Amino acid sequence: MTHPPSTQVDTRTPATPELHLGFRHRRAASLIQEFYPDGMPEDWRNSYLAMMTQVIWVEDRDEDLAEMLAAIVDAPRPVLTVWVAEDPAQANLWQAAHPQQQLIIKTPSTPVWTPQTEGIDGARVALMPGSDQPAQIRAWLEQFVQQAPAGPCALFVDGESPSVPTLDRLRTLIELMGL
Repeated sequence: MTHPPSTQVDTRTPATPELHLGFRHRRAASLIQEFYPDGMPEDWRNSYLAMMTQVIWVEDRDEDLAEMLAAIVDAPRPVLTVWVAEDPAQANLWQAAHPQQQLIIKTPSTPVWTPQTEGIDGARVALMPGSDQPAQIRAWLEQFVQQAPAGPCALFVDGESPSVPTLDRLRTLIELMGL
């Protein structure tokens, strides 16, 4: 007796990106005014940022690179780090010393998604401009998620004056969208 072929449907949820939110320009004057508590000593800001955001953007040329990396390691929970490096050797050494830390190494040729990029696919890092339009932010978020690979992805509020309200809107949308 033969049985008909199985018609089981794959009900597994497709792998989705794991979104982490943060600010690209972490030392911007607008963050000092709007994000950090009044009177917070400057040397506490890196630790506060590592506690309050999910991803940190660092660059090889940052004057406070060592202090920021120490704050990331000391954070009460893992923080995804996006490290912009011409030569990834230093970032790889840091990753080897701290294997529990998630790291995305970005070189100048690594694709970065923005609402203006056309045809980019597989970018793990996105730069979102500040916006007070929830529908626009949602459309950008959906576009990024559609092209992002599964696993850790970084979504940064960009601009010389990063918008704290945009970060809050993104958090809310991500939660409402179940991402």
